[in-house]
Amino acid sequence: MLKIILPLIILAFILRILFISQGAVSFHYDMARDAFIALQIWNGDLKILGPPTSTPGLFHGALYYYLLAPFYGLGKGDPRVVAFFLAFLNSLAVFPIMFLAKDLFKNIKWAILAGLLFAVSFEANQYGPWLSNPSPSILTVILFFYFLRIWQKGENKALYLAFLSAVISSQFQFFLIYLLLLIPIFGYLFKIKVTLNQIRISSILAILGLSPFIIAAIKFQTLQTFLGGFLNIATATQVDFRPPFSQALLNYVDRFSEIFIYNFFPTNVFLGGLLALVVLPFLRKEKLILFYLFSNFPIFIFGGHSNTYANVGLVVGAILAVINMIKILTKWSKVLAVLLVLLIIVSNLYSHFKNSPLGQIILVIPNDMVLKNQIDLIDQTYKKAEGQPFSINTLTLPLWTNTTWAYLYSWYGKQKYGYVPEFTGHDQVGLLGVNDLKKIDKPLDKSFFIIEPHVGIPDTEFNLEIGSENSKTDLISEIKYEGLILQFRKPKSDAKQ
Repeated sequence: MLKIILPLIILAFILRILFISQGAVSFHYDMARDAFIALQIWNGDLKILGPPTSTPGLFHGALYYYLLAPFYGLGKGDPRVVAFFLAFLNSLAVFPIMFLAKDLFKNIKWAILAGLLFAVSFEANQYGPWLSNPSPSILTVILFFYFLRIWQKGENKALYLAFLSAVISSQFQFFLIYLLLLIPIFGYLFKIKVTLNQIRISSILAILGLSPFIIAAIKFQTLQTFLGGFLNIATATQVDFRPPFSQALLNYVDRFSEIFIYNFFPTNVFLGGLLALVVLPFLRKEKLILFYLFSNFPIFIFGGHSNTYANVGLVVGAILAVINMIKILTKWSKVLAVLLVLLIIVSNLYSHFKNSPLGQIILVIPNDMVLKNQIDLIDQTYKKAEGQPFSINTLTLPLWTNTTWAYLYSWYGKQKYGYVPEFTGHDQVGLLGVNDLKKIDKPLDKSFFIIEPHVGIPDTEFNLEIGSENSKTDLISEIKYEGLILQFRKPKSDAKQ
């Protein structure tokens, strides 16, 4: 079995890293923030508070920062080194997926197919090099499902490993705390007997795993905010402004369909969505696979989630469901079953080679903020500067936050060219990167205005920032790197006085 798994892990890893060296790595504010903090940890400034969640008062665990720190440190700040590591971590999920398939379908050929489908999965290939905290949880969630199966088969120690996988997953992505709720539900549905001692040990593991969240809240005196934010998970805004049931249901259906679209037919939304419907009748007797597939339903009961990564890890349920259907199809027509497998592989590989060079497009917005574009842009500023000092201003998302470009210039620009530009934008006091680019009031003779893609930036603020820059400098020329814009500017005569 191990001799078969290893080539599939290698295949998965190769596919995930193919475009990293070319700079096909999405790099936004969140990634720059995490890079700064990971390097601080590497240099001895330890953290207990993780990245903020979308719910006010809640933060993810700090484990993600510690996971990245050695690779940012050893890689001298290069995000591509970290992307290589995360891609490797993602590839390891081949192990539990294949063991699950071998266990459920009692045949090595179905295990090989399961590993192959994960290796070529467009969604999994997108997650692989994604520099964001949900990325590592694809492995830990799949391990969680694997340990539940082992527990179901009578191995009591697997219960503790399931709890451990759940709390580690919640460290990476806080909403995955729902996995803890799934464990007693799973035990009830599959009639697993649990002793008082098992409950006691499992509770201790859960408390220890969640303790960093409580410690951070106490240390920063945000316990009340933390508890309020936790409760807000279940209150999808005020009563007057909650989405109607039809909209909430449609959101769930869309997210469920995405599991099959992005993992099997990323080239065709209709076929992927149709597969999500067709596969269900074949699962009437497959209680375990149905549990896996619908395991994230609690998220949508308590407020919903519109991001693709609400499905993180559910690829294992989808793969098992599709293999179950293919297994049944082979009894009707082997040709049809083989054709379906080939179509799935071709669809995934085509999407991977077409879209992955653009970055993690199904996971981030906007899509054009990738290292390739950013590095080309930075090289252009140094080329035009001709070794002379120059200044930059930036129009960013979030507004007035230069963290991304402070990181890119301090990592890439300084290492390659030996110096960094000065910054003429809004005051960065209290923001990461404030000390990396010197703040000056007047633009230098060689000045640049970097405009991030307009997506997410309010029109009013966007136009105001353009007008503000026009009041200080004159536009000389402009270069577009997809949606990312570099403007070469000259100070107005009165701006230099």
